[in-house]
Amino acid sequence: MANTFKNANLDVTSSEQTLYTCPANTTAVVISLRITNVDGSNTDNIKAEWVDSDGSTKAYLAYEVDVPFDSILELAGESKIVLEASDSIKLTGGASSGDLEAFASILEIT
Repeated sequence: MANTFKNANLDVTSSEQTLYTCPANTTAVVISLRITNVDGSNTDNIKAEWVDSDGSTKAYLAYEVDVPFDSILELAGESKIVLEASDSIKLTGGASSGDLEAFASILEIT
């Protein structure tokens, strides 16, 4: 069993985007999922969603949670997120500007 640490990052916009998809024959543990608002004056909000490999089963990790300007929101710090093969994390911001940045630290187990 091999353990590999990975990072994923994304400029979040108002269009749903995939931050990370767990590879085949792998289990992944999201250790940290940080959303940073880099705008100096405007609050934005984030929707974060776990999507099962079948594509139809979903669960929100965050739903329109405000991220104040110049601040950070940690979505996985206290409790880890476990992904099975082909599961993914998808993000959608409230603003189209890309003022939110996402960064994830992930442990892949093969």
